[in-house]
Amino acid sequence: GKRVKLSSAEVMKKIGELFTLRHCINLRSDLLITPDFYWDRENLEKLYDKTCQFLSISRRVNVVNEKLEHCSQLTDLMRSHLSEKHSLRLEWMIIILIAIEVYVLHFVD
Repeated sequence: GKRVKLSSAEVMKKIGELFTLRHCINLRSDLLITPDFYWDRENLEKLYDKTCQFLSISRRVNVVNEKLEHCSQLTDLMRSHLSEKHSLRLEWMIIILIAIEVYVLHFVD
């Protein structure tokens, strides 16, 4: 497969971008609910609702959310891989330091 070379900071940045995008779609936008503007205008509210149904807005938002969830899972996988890689590097450093200590103590005694 293809290697993706992202640093831990870049992966965290991508995770933040995904959460921001999901927040904008689900919480800040009026895609899932009827905007306040239409509440006092019944005929426009009905037209808005019919337009949303015709354009399948709800289904489209669900599809976008599924894609964002998939992207989120991929970034979590990358973050986990980077964390394991960092842990492995630290373990090797500890092993090397212990080996150096044993080697030095062997000659001191």
